[in-house]
Amino acid sequence: MKHWKYAFVLFSVVGIALFALLVLQGGYKDEQVEGEVWAKPVEGDFWAHRVSYPTMQFSPGWYKEARLADQQIQSSIPAGEKNYRRSAQSPLTLEPNGWTFLGPSPLVRLFQNVLTAGRTNAIAVDPRGPDIDGFHTVYAGSNGGGLWKTTNCCDANTTWKNVTDDRAIASAAIGDIYIDPGNPDVIYLGTGDLRYGSLSFGSVGVLKSIDRGESWSVLGEDVFNPIYPPSPNLGFPQYQAISKVRTNPNDPDTIVAGTKTGIFVSNNGGADWTGPCYTNTHLDQRQDVTGLIIQDVGGGAARMFVAIGTRGLPTAVQPDLSELGANGVYRAMLPASGCPITGDWTLLENGWPAGTGNGNPAGKLLGRLEMADAPSEPNTIYAMGVNAMTSSVLGVWRTDDGGDTWTQRAAETDIQSGGCNGGDGGGWNMWYNAALAVDPGNAENVLLSGVDMYRSNDGGSSFLDMTCGYDLGFVHVDHHAQAFLPDGKGGFDSNQVLSGTDGGVFYTANAQFGTGGPDADNRPTYISLNQTIGTIEFYSGDITANFASSPTPGASAGAQDNGSDYVRWSNANPGAAQWTIDNPGDGIYTRIEPINELRWYYSSQNGSLVVTENGPGSQGEWANTGWGGDTLSFVMPFEIYRHGELDVAGSGCTSAIGCTFLIAGTNRVWETVEGAVPAESWYPNSPNLTKNTLGSRSFINQLAYATKNPGVAIVGTNDGNVQFGHALNQGVSDSASWVDLTDGNAVLPNRPVMDVTVDVGDAANPGTSAVGYAVLGGFDENTPSTPGHVYEVSCVDNCATFSWRNVSGNLPNIPTNTIAVNPKNPVQVFAGTDWGLYYTDDVRAADPVWYRFENGMPRVMIWDMAIDRGFTTLAVFTRGRGAWAWPLPDGPIDPIFENGFENP
Repeated sequence: MKHWKYAFVLFSVVGIALFALLVLQGGYKDEQVEGEVWAKPVEGDFWAHRVSYPTMQFSPGWYKEARLADQQIQSSIPAGEKNYRRSAQSPLTLEPNGWTFLGPSPLVRLFQNVLTAGRTNAIAVDPRGPDIDGFHTVYAGSNGGGLWKTTNCCDANTTWKNVTDDRAIASAAIGDIYIDPGNPDVIYLGTGDLRYGSLSFGSVGVLKSIDRGESWSVLGEDVFNPIYPPSPNLGFPQYQAISKVRTNPNDPDTIVAGTKTGIFVSNNGGADWTGPCYTNTHLDQRQDVTGLIIQDVGGGAARMFVAIGTRGLPTAVQPDLSELGANGVYRAMLPASGCPITGDWTLLENGWPAGTGNGNPAGKLLGRLEMADAPSEPNTIYAMGVNAMTSSVLGVWRTDDGGDTWTQRAAETDIQSGGCNGGDGGGWNMWYNAALAVDPGNAENVLLSGVDMYRSNDGGSSFLDMTCGYDLGFVHVDHHAQAFLPDGKGGFDSNQVLSGTDGGVFYTANAQFGTGGPDADNRPTYISLNQTIGTIEFYSGDITANFASSPTPGASAGAQDNGSDYVRWSNANPGAAQWTIDNPGDGIYTRIEPINELRWYYSSQNGSLVVTENGPGSQGEWANTGWGGDTLSFVMPFEIYRHGELDVAGSGCTSAIGCTFLIAGTNRVWETVEGAVPAESWYPNSPNLTKNTLGSRSFINQLAYATKNPGVAIVGTNDGNVQFGHALNQGVSDSASWVDLTDGNAVLPNRPVMDVTVDVGDAANPGTSAVGYAVLGGFDENTPSTPGHVYEVSCVDNCATFSWRNVSGNLPNIPTNTIAVNPKNPVQVFAGTDWGLYYTDDVRAADPVWYRFENGMPRVMIWDMAIDRGFTTLAVFTRGRGAWAWPLPDGPIDPIFENGFENP
């Protein structure tokens, strides 16, 4: 995620070149708290609160118990009359008994015509390639979308398939891929995202395959949990991640995993683990393992190099990142069993800055560390250190004697942009995007990952920018991994290189060409390999009216570091399609005006909102004002009322303009009745609706209009409140009335309310009755007297009287992120969770029974759902697997099929 460092001139009279220069200069991916050391999250921490509010306690055992409960839940198909048939005028073919992938497949970047996917954290190549047809087998690890495999790399026709869509693997972010060099059929994956960002995925264990990725076993599931428990000096949990996995070259059953909390070792193939083990005695400092090398040194012995590379500069999400006093490179012999004891480790400080690894973080600049050894010369090892204050390269060090002595070969000024915009020093986000790769055939050739990919041909003394991403280069910015391709002769090709970026996988066949810089004729040429990788991370999205039958259906969504995106189907393509980025940066919420479909709304972080007035791809204008001084979420929500009867007073929708009622949530509700055109038409229409107990994290997580009447709305807050609003849309500030339904959290759990929905019983008399739902983050153990994750509220008399009911039934005890009700059959309810989608066919039951609804959609974290005007389709927006759609069944449910087990 990025915060802009420069003014964001989205749509102005300046030319395209100036537009690209301004909007593409992304800045920090998290909130940096310079010069301030946090002992604990005084003003709140989104990640910690999402899983542990209000007690700030967490136990890894909670996930284990939830997994057991989840295994008991049956998979099925929601009941109802499935009358969907593809319309003769519709270009889409949806699956009435399952999910249709909508894409992006791939995504096209504005102005650059670059085909992109979601973030690729890791790349590995089968060393036995190429095959008889010249193709390579390649594995790409995505952030939340699992592992992707191709057997026909590497040209524009490269096709990929996901190989980790397994019920035992939930929402897998792949942080590392390791192919056993002694048996390349064996592959290990480190899960979790050790890149120090907000909203990061936690670990689900070490994954192992013995058949080239076709099937997997989960190792250490009880050890490497998504969240690790509170540390004594912090008092709140953080997310666990496995950054590196390696095996002993003399004993493949000995597996070593580097994590955010130190080293873990298994000597029996992953059945049991010893750890965490530490390379140093500075246990008051963080022990993030960012580099791991294991080498055979003969006689059956192996030595291990470990880099401790804590980021530095604390954030609201990880306030102890300043505890970097242990950062450095360490070496030890790998014992026959277990970990090296702490005293057996040697800090390799010769040639490094004074005080490296001495346990005192004061004044230290050495942040994240990356290492790579030279396969042709094992004693040659490179290490790149990131400047903890500037987040650029601090230096590149090299040893040629196995770590006894080191020489700094390059400083920040030696990482040369050659004039590429934003490329000096490797960029400014290198706590996030950093890696090293050494040419297996030539130890003098080194590739460095930063905002761009940099090449050194002089042993790491200087690096040249080879991709120039912010100057309309053909490769997405923010590089995380590189891999050289084997040459089929027992070696590797110095020119054939793959790069994993925030925009997927890219390939060059002439990596050693040119001297870099903005001139594309002086850089290697690249092709995108992303045509079939569906790994975009969406925060939220929307679909056009009558989506299932429209002749020109459309969709939009906001993507992590891939902008606000849109797609229109207008040809014979029946399913997954290419999408286009319409608003760069981080896309957050998007909404589509459903009548004329000319106004498409896109937001980026912290409530920055624009609207186009001539459809997607057209010029847009700022559409927000006033709320900049409020407490608000990085992913600030807004909503449009899309269901109003045309040209009826108070409906919010006219034939001429379309639907114009919108609301947005900071710590209060903002409203416009003019479609945010002009931007000044927004006005505040509520008081602070939060408890105001979490400081900067007390904000509205989600809000929604009543389906039948736009005068009614519901709000859920991060600090556990639900508020009911009525008498909206008067066009006057603070004219609505609000009822606090929280009731002191006597029944509703005091946990983060992640999503809400509501409808009234009578559109003409909306105050008579209403039914709403709230879904909650966290775990039952933190509110033991009020367990559950889905709650129903029933109201009368504008909620002057209301009652709550826990309708969670048999749902697993995991954070639930989004809720949707079938408007054609309101007892059918859908819940999107960290582990995928669940539904119940009868939420009225005393103890509702929930089922999994997969049928084509993977078990992936679901952030948002949308139902179109016309109620034809449910769309789901996932964190790491793009967008999916399913045609809603008609009601009522036939009693014969009310258990949901009708035949497909």
